[in-house]
Amino acid sequence: MDEVEFGRYRLVEMIGEGGMGEVWRARDTVIDRVVAIKVLTAKLSQDEDFQQRFRREAHAAARLETPHVVPIYDYGEIDGRLFVSMRLIKGRDLASVLSDGPLEPARAARIIGQVAEALHAAHEIGLIHRDIKPSNILLDDRDFAYLIDFGIARGADDTRLTKTGNTIGTFAYIAPERLEGRAEDARVDIYSLACVLYECLAGAPPFEGDTMARLVAAHLTSPPPRPSISRPEVPAQVDDVIATGMAKDPDERYATTVELANAATEAITVPIGRPAPSPTRIPATEPVHQAEHNDALPSQPGSQQDALRISAFASSSAPTQFDPTSGDTAPPKLSGAPSGDLRSRRRRWIALAGGAAVIATIIVVLTMVSTNDTQRDNRPPASPTNAARPNTGPFTGVYRADFGPSATDGNPDEGGTPSTGQWAVRSVCQSDRCVAIATATGGPTLQSVFVLDDVGGQWRGASTASVASFPPGVTGFDGCIPGEYWTVITLAPRPDGTVAGQYRAIGPPNCETDRTITFTRIGDVDLNSLPDPASQPVRVASPAAAWHGRYRGTTTSPKRTTVSWDTSVETYCLRTGERCVSYEHSDGSRHYFFADGKWVYNSDSQAPCAGHGSFPTKTDWVFPLPQPSQDPIRLLTGHGHTQVTGSTTCAGSYDQEVKYERTGD
Repeated sequence: MDEVEFGRYRLVEMIGEGGMGEVWRARDTVIDRVVAIKVLTAKLSQDEDFQQRFRREAHAAARLETPHVVPIYDYGEIDGRLFVSMRLIKGRDLASVLSDGPLEPARAARIIGQVAEALHAAHEIGLIHRDIKPSNILLDDRDFAYLIDFGIARGADDTRLTKTGNTIGTFAYIAPERLEGRAEDARVDIYSLACVLYECLAGAPPFEGDTMARLVAAHLTSPPPRPSISRPEVPAQVDDVIATGMAKDPDERYATTVELANAATEAITVPIGRPAPSPTRIPATEPVHQAEHNDALPSQPGSQQDALRISAFASSSAPTQFDPTSGDTAPPKLSGAPSGDLRSRRRRWIALAGGAAVIATIIVVLTMVSTNDTQRDNRPPASPTNAARPNTGPFTGVYRADFGPSATDGNPDEGGTPSTGQWAVRSVCQSDRCVAIATATGGPTLQSVFVLDDVGGQWRGASTASVASFPPGVTGFDGCIPGEYWTVITLAPRPDGTVAGQYRAIGPPNCETDRTITFTRIGDVDLNSLPDPASQPVRVASPAAAWHGRYRGTTTSPKRTTVSWDTSVETYCLRTGERCVSYEHSDGSRHYFFADGKWVYNSDSQAPCAGHGSFPTKTDWVFPLPQPSQDPIRLLTGHGHTQVTGSTTCAGSYDQEVKYERTGD
């Protein structure tokens, strides 16, 4: 392609494109140097939020003094486009390297060590990256690593600049506290780096799910995987490193990224033979002086000893890495981290030199475990670390539900004001599905109980009810009762920990409303107060759900002009799959109700008659389900009848042929 002038630069070739902008290989004509330039996309260049993030990325990276962050040469604005000029790195990103297969353990440790240094430098000046993933790590031909894309980095004391709904960060590597809306600090990067380390060793992310909900559930509840299981050449000691780096509780993780990298390097380069010991551990409130490796009491990984969970003597977290300088020296405190020594909150190795009393106690404990098969204790384990979490599942707890003002196709409804309620939610994920039951316990709502299924990364629920009168506080439905109402909820987890989406109520013709809805977790729920979602029957997929996307609608009537319009359609179905409602977005939205293999549309309203005002118009259309079934439905055809009364000019009764031709997603 031809080179493009951009101020002092000539843009030669686009080499990348992301959510914030484009990356070009370019030449700086002033100093005759080949550089990489990141330019804010034209579409986003006027968005103040994106501009702030873009400027902060350049400024943050420029402040870092580490060889493992790509050097920044210049940044600013040219012709209304923000840009940052940086060193052009010749090489591949780690994601493309891993597409060829997992790395040798020693190579993985070297790469992670370099990235850890870059992150540690950022954390020391109060910056959190929050998007650590293989595609943000560049490797040159010597395996020299660079951490890139501080586009979503933020200062520990910055106000969050991301908009609700932006997909920022990658869910395959995201820390549990971010998903739960808890306070964040630099330890979210430690968790993500441990996930990347696992992928380097195993060749796949630690948790894989075909939907976002399952991935979120795994980060919140599943134990960290063990790379030595899938790759025998990985020392078993590395399993403990991964377990500590990916601990659900941030206090149980390594204190710094460098400590994580050092632990990985030692476990990989100085293994203690196989099968490797998994040391018994105790919680420490004071620094514990550590003995040499060969003095630590071993326990066989994967055995009954490995399953031992006695709170006074064992923990699920891995030991801290030996400090080569001093076992009592506390690591530098991270900006934004809780006060106190993070190291002292993690578990330590138990040394045999600790004294006869400790040894005797351990022997008693091991004896208890060895007789566990014949004298099994039915009491629950005492360890809080391994006890069942009070609230499991990706969408479980007590939530504040914030409803936006009601609107129809984006137009505010008269009298439809915002409202707030409280909901109790319980969810469970199984191998083939995730299900949640949500119950409104306070505040106005048309229907109070929903069963939600994970469908394509969204929580979706649809229910119907006959409404004779509206509950207190429900507004925006004047003149719309009695009648059957469909209530539809679609939600998705957000990076800020909320679960948000749309609440839609659809009733008799011309009676519908939409509201935004945001669930913010405010506490744990009593699981015994809600039905077990696992007891719900499996959701049945309806063939009617295939009517979705953008369409060109056309009606043809005898002796009348053909009318066409562009529109989009969404379809929501009951869990049984027997009934659905399809919602057409257009001027004057339409609802098509599916049952018994066909859609039915009925309208009884005032319709315009060109130049003569509006007159009573009754329309009835029927659309059979296409055969054979299609997904998506490419052509939907139907027929019907329209009758206009009250006008000498437009009055009449005539048949119609109707079709919808799909034009896109």
